[in-house]
Amino acid sequence: MAYIKRGEFKDYRIWKDKGRWAGFIAYANATVNNPEVPIDEKLDVHLRGNEVHVYYKGGRILKITSRTKNFDSNYFYLKKEHQNIPRTWMEFMANDEQAELRKRKIEKEQCLSVAEPKKVFADLKAKSDGLMKIETPEVYFKEAGKVMDKWNQELLEESNGSHEERLLQQKISVCNRKREETDFIVIDIEFSVTDDESVSYHSNEYSHPRFDLIAVQPGKNYRLAVIELKKGIGATGLQGDGSFNKNMKSGVQDHIAKFKDTLGSDKGYREFIQEMEGVLSAKVEFGILLKELEGVKIPVEKPEFYLAYAGPEMERFKKACDEIGQPCICIMDEQKPLLKL
Repeated sequence: MAYIKRGEFKDYRIWKDKGRWAGFIAYANATVNNPEVPIDEKLDVHLRGNEVHVYYKGGRILKITSRTKNFDSNYFYLKKEHQNIPRTWMEFMANDEQAELRKRKIEKEQCLSVAEPKKVFADLKAKSDGLMKIETPEVYFKEAGKVMDKWNQELLEESNGSHEERLLQQKISVCNRKREETDFIVIDIEFSVTDDESVSYHSNEYSHPRFDLIAVQPGKNYRLAVIELKKGIGATGLQGDGSFNKNMKSGVQDHIAKFKDTLGSDKGYREFIQEMEGVLSAKVEFGILLKELEGVKIPVEKPEFYLAYAGPEMERFKKACDEIGQPCICIMDEQKPLLKL
């Protein structure tokens, strides 16, 4: 499948025709500015080429295209309810991929019969199809949210720090939209760099690196910013001597290197800015971002790279960032995580 850039919006019908999907998008978007909706329950709308993705608690609760809507059936999969088998292993069993199972030290005699996991995935799809039949947005998001809450709780019980980071990421996205409150207005999340070599910011060294938040900076003439979120010291690669481990995958130094090779590279940043300007314009047009941003042009300057940090040992982390000249945003309030320098 050809790569569809974030800013290539060829088909606006799902927004403009007042058809069956428009109500879901309007309902989701309205939660952000509704003070009666708790921060953890707000829905976050993002554009992905010709698709609309709605996020809830850091996960995608709905994908909408011009022809259909979709809920990820894997949210119905709970390890403790499926013989404590990780979902990917169950998939390998369903497809009889013995080589993959042996890599995980699971021999054939330990596996379920192929028919059993196939039935599991058929049941997941049936449950997802049932959700898709709900035509009222309020009811749909309530029921789909219950499914995701159960799935989220299982991950949190396993002390998955990366999952807590995703929850905070969405809070940041919905909170940082009014320029009088923040130094950054978030325009996209979870930006995955393509492997498509026709896109100038692709990397020959790194396989589609992902960046947490893309924002514009009102106080800097709306210059683009790429922000990597870290929650807790363990995710940063900060060592006892105060330096960052250069070899830690997804640590601070790793993200800096990936940024410099892709979105912040001489060859790639102009195309990236053009793409994000399309996102900004479309989000204003469709009411996702405030009307006051209409007509804003992102200056053709290299995006700035920031780290955003939440958690204990903040001063230690900030000191380490200062020593390598890396700008850091300290998040003081995780319930209203404004991005302030």
